[in-house]
Amino acid sequence: MREYDLLRIQLLKTLVQMEEQLLISIEKEKIQSDTIAESRDENSTFQQDNHQMKVVFSVTELSEYLGVSTDCIYAMVRENQIPFVRIRRRILFYRDSINSWINTTSRILE
Repeated sequence: MREYDLLRIQLLKTLVQMEEQLLISIEKEKIQSDTIAESRDENSTFQQDNHQMKVVFSVTELSEYLGVSTDCIYAMVRENQIPFVRIRRRILFYRDSINSWINTTSRILE
């Protein structure tokens, strides 16, 4: 009976160690995922701050700012639906004009 008790104790110790290792690995994964989420938030905040400092947007920058595709921006330019400036072949957008356009468009839709 004594040998059986020793084996049982060893088994319980092993199970406790395995559970501790599992908890440690879960905690590490949680910390890692929190760190990744924080870096994404910081990156998003940086992009928003960068857009706030910009006075003039390119097509790509405006598509990121508005959250639409560049094809959508080009279509709006082609149909004169959005305020833009063309300098030779480049299409540029003033941030203030875009913000005013957004405000005007949102009032019309209400």
